[in-house]
Amino acid sequence: MEKKQSFVRVWTKLDVEDVENHLMLIEDLYGSCAKCKKLGLNYLKDKSCPSCKTEFKYVATNLKNTGDIVKILQRMQTNNINLKLIEREDYNKAHAKDALNDLFKS
Repeated sequence: MEKKQSFVRVWTKLDVEDVENHLMLIEDLYGSCAKCKKLGLNYLKDKSCPSCKTEFKYVATNLKNTGDIVKILQRMQTNNINLKLIEREDYNKAHAKDALNDLFKS
């Protein structure tokens, strides 16, 4: 009997700086490099940024509709793309918290 599989969210602790240094920000299919802001990148084709040579490990999206997010995950699975999809809102909060902590370091 074939097992039914579904996409589920998993929380894990990540180094925010590592995420920032290897992140592509996407909408549906196209996105930008979080490091140098290069536009027009395709997470299905671009394994690294053509401008700054960042190797992508993560993609993040602002999409809220679960169906849209599942489409992204299905495309990644179908095309054997080895990227981790993270919640952009979580990334933004963690990044802001780190920036605030850095501001108050003596």
